[in-house]
Amino acid sequence: MSLSSAAKFPVFSSRQLIFILVFLTLALPLLLGWSVPPVRMVAAEKLFEQIEQLPSATSDKIVYLALDYGPGTTAEIGSQAKVLIEHLFRRRIKFLVTAQVLEAAPLINSVPDTVATKLMDQYPGEKWEYGTDWVNVGYTPGGGLTIQSVAKAANLAAFFKRDARGNATAELPFFKDVTSLESVSALVQLTAYTGTLESYLQFFATEKYRPLFLHGCTSIATPQAFIYLDSGQIKGLFEGIAGAAWYGKLLTDKYPGRPVDDSVVINTTLGVAHLLVIGLIIAGNVVGLLKRRSGT
Repeated sequence: MSLSSAAKFPVFSSRQLIFILVFLTLALPLLLGWSVPPVRMVAAEKLFEQIEQLPSATSDKIVYLALDYGPGTTAEIGSQAKVLIEHLFRRRIKFLVTAQVLEAAPLINSVPDTVATKLMDQYPGEKWEYGTDWVNVGYTPGGGLTIQSVAKAANLAAFFKRDARGNATAELPFFKDVTSLESVSALVQLTAYTGTLESYLQFFATEKYRPLFLHGCTSIATPQAFIYLDSGQIKGLFEGIAGAAWYGKLLTDKYPGRPVDDSVVINTTLGVAHLLVIGLIIAGNVVGLLKRRSGT
């Protein structure tokens, strides 16, 4: 091979090589669907157990699901939403989904549809129908003021009036036996934002009734969320993507034959990437130490 032809091959800097290695480390597990068993997450397991104890479709109780996240945190909060909604569907627990942040509007519309379609493909003959098993009331502006109004409403169907699809809520089968806040067995709030959980803790209750509170957040916000878990204000917690992955593992244990979900694959990918970063740090320090000893 001539020198001129050899010069045509790209020469990467160390920084570029690191970027390439990180890209391959993140991409390959996602593309291949490769996963390893997740580590046990106790707070997420508590959340799973609380959902297991909720009354099913034979009851007039519903779950109030607040999904406050955007596209940038779909990997963590979106994964939590998928495994949670799947659990609710499998247990035939009806849920109302809403959001305090506008960018969540398309997500809260698409995620339940995606999970329902996946389940109906897996179990031909079974159905999960919008307007009966769940309803989406969309983005509700107003923050704490709206939460207070929902808590005080004598009739939730009359309060929301129409769902995100334009249907009159009073005409949906979902609201047949649903009345006030006392019809809500649990509030589950999954969020990528600070301050939104506190609004629910303060205002989503009446003098006579307070539903069960469950929560999910990004990994970086987990230490703060543990304050509310330790105090008993929330009874279960998704600890970022790791919590979603463990929750998915618990679902698989209960429902054998369940396909591996995205949360487990994403959690595996991040774990491998962390190992790569640790390896690069060690390698960089070793090289630096050897250069210092050789005096170069």
